[in-house]
Amino acid sequence: MAPKSTGKNIEAETVLQAVVLADSFNERFNPITLDMPRCLLPLCNTPLIEYTLEFLAVAGVQEVYLFCREHSEKVKNYVKTSKWNRSYSPFKIITIVTPEARSVGDALRELDSKQLINSDFILISGDVVSNIHLKQVLDAHRARKNTDKNAIMTMVVKEASPFHRSRALGESSIFVLDGKSQECVHYESVELYPRKRRMVMDMQVFEKHSDVQIRNDLIDCQIDICSVPALFTENFDYQDIRKDFVYGILTSDLLGKTIYCHMVKDAYAARVRSLQTYDAISKDILSRWTYPIVPDSNLQEGDSYEYMRGQIYKEQDVSLSRSCVLGEKVLIGAGTEIAENVKITNSVIGRRVSIGPNVTIDGAYIWDGVTINANCSISRSILTNNVVLEENVIVNKGCLLTYDVIIGPNITLPPYTKLTSHKQTSENDDGDISEEDESGNQKAASFDISNLSLTDNESSASVISDGSSEEESDFDGPTTLEVFSKEVTQTLERAFSEGHTVEIASLELNTLRMASNTTFHDTRTVVIPTIFGQINTDKLLPSTKDVLSRWGLLIGKLVHSKADQIDALFILQECCAKSEIHNKTFAPSLRILYEIDVIEEDAILEWYYDERSKGGVVKHEAYSKLRDAHESFKRKPSDWDILDFLMNVIRNLSSQRVGFYLTSLETIIKTEEGAFNVSVIQAFNASHKVSVGAQSGKSGIASYSHKIENISNGSISVRRKRTISQESKYNEHVTSSMPKKRNKKDYDIRDTDGSMSDDELPPVS
Repeated sequence: MAPKSTGKNIEAETVLQAVVLADSFNERFNPITLDMPRCLLPLCNTPLIEYTLEFLAVAGVQEVYLFCREHSEKVKNYVKTSKWNRSYSPFKIITIVTPEARSVGDALRELDSKQLINSDFILISGDVVSNIHLKQVLDAHRARKNTDKNAIMTMVVKEASPFHRSRALGESSIFVLDGKSQECVHYESVELYPRKRRMVMDMQVFEKHSDVQIRNDLIDCQIDICSVPALFTENFDYQDIRKDFVYGILTSDLLGKTIYCHMVKDAYAARVRSLQTYDAISKDILSRWTYPIVPDSNLQEGDSYEYMRGQIYKEQDVSLSRSCVLGEKVLIGAGTEIAENVKITNSVIGRRVSIGPNVTIDGAYIWDGVTINANCSISRSILTNNVVLEENVIVNKGCLLTYDVIIGPNITLPPYTKLTSHKQTSENDDGDISEEDESGNQKAASFDISNLSLTDNESSASVISDGSSEEESDFDGPTTLEVFSKEVTQTLERAFSEGHTVEIASLELNTLRMASNTTFHDTRTVVIPTIFGQINTDKLLPSTKDVLSRWGLLIGKLVHSKADQIDALFILQECCAKSEIHNKTFAPSLRILYEIDVIEEDAILEWYYDERSKGGVVKHEAYSKLRDAHESFKRKPSDWDILDFLMNVIRNLSSQRVGFYLTSLETIIKTEEGAFNVSVIQAFNASHKVSVGAQSGKSGIASYSHKIENISNGSISVRRKRTISQESKYNEHVTSSMPKKRNKKDYDIRDTDGSMSDDELPPVS
């Protein structure tokens, strides 16, 4: 009988068990989780818990204890109808409901009281996505226990940049490791706000360990190999695994227990801790970083995804119109219908979704049963099940529309709008009773799936963001963008006071931007006003020149396209409009930014003709004069008025080329009907030869003699002549203030479209 009994004991010891925490004990996904537990939220159209259970199945787990508190019936019903309840399931799932649990510590104390765990077990959250080969981690853990009887836990961590997009905003932990054994000798949770500036360690750590590594480049995968959970019962005040349990064990002189880290380099592991990481991990799945855990693996029964070129995934029974355009990283569920002229990029579309004509969807997550009618636009937002958008609805970045919400028609939602049809009660979602999240941070910032900018951001990332930013839940406490703005301001002030170079300041800003998962726009909105704050108002113009000549190049580091330049102009315009003193700095600032090649001529023109630049906001001096001149031409047109105006514009704002002003002038002198004003034509046809200076910031003055020969049928002919008429009263007026002439060549410029192209203009050295 003895051998038989021994066999049973061996069998019991070899059963690999896992504890899955289906509750999050925080509010990061509120208000979505008011109706649905986080573990059942769709990630690329697959419930989150499927990724965790698939990971455990591959690892050879035989028993799974699933702990849940809120929405327990929905969790049990899902498990009952899933493939994991079939006879061929690799493990048995036991659902344990803990309605009184308020933390992870409470759940583990409940587990210990039931005496269900008899050996080492896997502790994991129900929102982990990973392709790690866990057998290697288990073998390493067992080997350590043979040499170190006090080893009670192995934490799985992944090497990654501190700014990796799958790292949750505010999730910054410092692991102090023994360089040889990978024993964790100290752990510090770094909160998002207020920012921790120093860490206190016991000197005995350095006395006991000759090789110590301080690491903040490790993502905590929240995958642990643990011994029996008796310590949580013995220490009833342990609530959080990392902040309380790990920290308490490592700082205790009495317990004498040890904890190790297992470092992963080549595999993928991340936890959907927030809406920012929801966006980041979704993009990682679509980009196949999680292989073989990808959509076309069809994890659920009934899935039929196929992988197509451009990282597009499409299920069967999807109706696509001929004119719809699918960009990169798009996933579309079964039963979805997409009408004409629809453009979808970087988005996940659920099942049974109806999308009307002329709809644009970028960086959004559209869940099952959503209806989007014609002429709608959705940017970096989440629409949960059965949301309806009527015609002409614009959903700006960071919006969150929960179950059964109906919007429209003809509605524009401001960024970061949250709408729910659920009346929130005093009970929080999925155990979300804590005022702080798992890492002890204040609520994460609002969602910009860049910044996610749910970006910034960007990120969001980077994506509700790092943040956007990130960016990026924003219920209490400072948002990520507010924290990011404060950090950027402090960084710039330090750069100003310590005399940093532009390159160093740019590197620090880029580091902050990636860490917060915010966008370049978010960075520009802070950097430009902060730079202008350095201008000495007592010496306004000289100080403007000094400040922008140096720090204007930093703005250049933040613009990478014409659209970025235009955005910078609007920020500059708004900054100057807020202060009567700074009104005077707008024109010289624009001139300096043009001369140092931060802002190009095309961007200035497009900014000026954009309707957003009008209406009570300060304008570039050239444009103000052009608009004023438009009215004076109608009242008292004369050649003197026109040419005097043109001369003053070019002389006073001389960093632009002549063609720029003539093109602007031509547009101004047109009437509303599109025909040229007769008086202006007569004035231009007058036989005046006028000396006009066009100053270049690089080479000085170029003088030209201009004669407008003809204006007719929407065309302009300009002849630049070599001679200057000394007989003209006008010339005597202007040449006294002009430096010597630079260029004496003849130019003949003729444009049939009424404008002058850059190729036809004389070069300005």
